[in-house]
Amino acid sequence: MDYSGASAYVYAKASGMLRKAFIGQNAVRLFTVKSLSELWEVVFGTAVPAVPEVMLANQIEYEAVRRVLSQYTHLLEAYSRPETFLIELLRRYDIENLKVLGAALSLGEREMPHIVDIGAYSVLNYGAWPDIKKITKNSPFSWYDHLSERQERQRLSYRLDVQEFRTLWKMLHAISDGTRQPLTDFYRRDYALKNMLWGLRLRVYYNMSREQVVDNLIYVGDAPGKSDPLCDLAMDILDRAVDSYDDWKEWRFVELLNPHEDGVVWKLDPMWVEQKIRLNETRLAKRMFHQYPMTAVSPAMFFQLKVQELRCIRAAVESLRLNADAEEAMYVAGISAGTQQ
Repeated sequence: MDYSGASAYVYAKASGMLRKAFIGQNAVRLFTVKSLSELWEVVFGTAVPAVPEVMLANQIEYEAVRRVLSQYTHLLEAYSRPETFLIELLRRYDIENLKVLGAALSLGEREMPHIVDIGAYSVLNYGAWPDIKKITKNSPFSWYDHLSERQERQRLSYRLDVQEFRTLWKMLHAISDGTRQPLTDFYRRDYALKNMLWGLRLRVYYNMSREQVVDNLIYVGDAPGKSDPLCDLAMDILDRAVDSYDDWKEWRFVELLNPHEDGVVWKLDPMWVEQKIRLNETRLAKRMFHQYPMTAVSPAMFFQLKVQELRCIRAAVESLRLNADAEEAMYVAGISAGTQQ
């Protein structure tokens, strides 16, 4: 199939799948069910597996991820040569798998833990378990080749994340179908906001100093700093007091903040900010999906939206598992009852 034919097929197929996806108003359905068995039927429309309820929670999450990856890779296979960036979006799963495997090996586990299988798109040799050096051999992560203690694993995990975003940033700028700029603008905003949110969490939940936060930011240049395209938003929040609304009322993203009332003690709530970011990013991804049909934007935004669907499914699973309030679970997922994302 030539590129134009493949692009038309991908847009049509992805449009159909997104109409059924659990995002926006449709995601609220996930939080109206009363059991994990009912959730399985709503999400997959098939008979519930004959497994204990405690195992069904994991089964739902595993199957949801498997389905999303199957749908996305099906779209990629329509192209004779998909944009490298679209393939690299899957690398997050290899990286998370590698973190899980490294932790398991360091703890002396003999049985291979659950990993997310991305099939032929993986760059790791999972069949070489438990030899971490052979697992990463001839991959971009061949430097991750030894067991490590917890503190070093954290450092290596950070290095994996930086490498991932540097690679994605480089491949964004190599997109060839004329939508390089809108895609670059979207992901620059997306990655920079995630970096900023990470900085907020580190400050509010871990009380980290300015220097400690900077040392944990993702960057694509030579070092994290104001001039890095992924760090500028994060750098802007480092000197604002998290318990002083006055320090934030002129902030460029003030609409993301949790409400403030005069005379009431206020502290910045990263979870509230995250929910607002997810709402905005979901709306933007849906708009861009339709604004740039039959281009690399379509599968990229499809993937973005399906990752949000996975967040909603996970939140619904946790809500049922912990018998939590449905509205609180929707809040965590980045949706709200009556939302029109």
